[in-house]
Amino acid sequence: MTDTFTWAATSQSTGTTTATVKRARFGDGYAQAAPDGLNARLRSYQLQFVGNRRTISEIVAFLDGHVGQSFFWRGPLGTGLYGCDTYTDSHLGGSVFSITATFEQTYQP
Repeated sequence: MTDTFTWAATSQSTGTTTATVKRARFGDGYAQAAPDGLNARLRSYQLQFVGNRRTISEIVAFLDGHVGQSFFWRGPLGTGLYGCDTYTDSHLGGSVFSITATFEQTYQP
């Protein structure tokens, strides 16, 4: 069963949607375009989480435990399957830590 990422982001940048399109160009400037595959749109979000050491450690453990695996995440456009291959963690001073992660939409569990 696929796990669910339940932590709320402290701040979130605008999501990016990338479409995969096949294009064929012909003479006289004529071109044809069509979606490439069944899932031709991929969304990604840059998220930041700020909290104490325990909270950030739990997030890191979750992401490390899902390397190469997707998880459910409720984004601004609804719940979907996402993966996280990239994150940066930092100590902001005192007992405050942060993690910035990129969630990329996937289509397999």
